Amino acid sequence: MEKFYQKELLEELHDIQETYGFISEEDIFRISKKRNIPKAHLYGVISFYSMFHLEPTGKYIIRLCDSVSCRLNHSSDIVKTLKEYLKIENHKTTEDKKFTLEIVECLGHCDEGPVMMVNDTYYTNLTTSKAIQILDSLE
Repeated sequence: MEKFYQKELLEELHDIQETYGFISEEDIFRISKKRNIPKAHLYGVISFYSMFHLEPTGKYIIRLCDSVSCRLNHSSDIVKTLKEYLKIENHKTTEDKKFTLEIVECLGHCDEGPVMMVNDTYYTNLTTSKAIQILDSLE
């Protein structure tokens, strides 16, 4: 696929994601027909970019880094605590649709770990209690 068309496709997927919170099977079918792109290619693009979702997500998307540098600073304790607190596993959404948890490889703040991103806001130098306080502060 040419670079120009790839950029247009990503913009269209971003627009759908922003509008509906996820990219549905119907959206994939429609784009596939419109752009004459195999659905398998679209699924490949969507699954490559971690910011795209194929299912509805919570109001707050929690991305918690569990890379080596964050893990050295005990991010695995925070992962365990958040899973227990939210009562969900990785890539799942709470029943009330408030939170989606995503354990990610890197958020680019390796010198300030552990790091968590809630929607577009970064939180650094986390502890388990600080992470819970952040979630409790969200309405």
